[in-house]
Amino acid sequence: MYPAKKLNCTTLSNFLTQLNFIQMFTETQHLSLVDECHQWHDELVSYREKIHQLKNELYYFAPGKTEQITTINIEHFHNQFHLQLINIHDLKHEIKYHLKEAERHPNFGHRIPHHYIKEKVDVLVNDLNKLEDDFHTFIKQ
Repeated sequence: MYPAKKLNCTTLSNFLTQLNFIQMFTETQHLSLVDECHQWHDELVSYREKIHQLKNELYYFAPGKTEQITTINIEHFHNQFHLQLINIHDLKHEIKYHLKEAERHPNFGHRIPHHYIKEKVDVLVNDLNKLEDDFHTFIKQ
């Protein structure tokens, strides 16, 4: 058995100060996590709007094009825009669910799923930027 330590006021005060610091730190982390989720959501909303603009550009470009390679590429980009809108939608819902869980259980560890979602956002944003570049290269030919 370990001998019981006598707690004096200074030791107890230091302990409570550390506990308050840890609580403030976790609250700060939690608020940072929530803010980042809102930023991701807003970013995906803007990419959704951008994909709709690209679809409109495609619809403006497509009429009268009859070359087989051109029509194949038109169909390819049309399909890609549709698929990426689905990906954006799904990831937005995953972020909303993650945010709801983080708000419901603020002291629970959310860093691992948060990091996983961040990676998914980064990959999707890179894919969307490449799709936009590829599309603009195609319509300028």
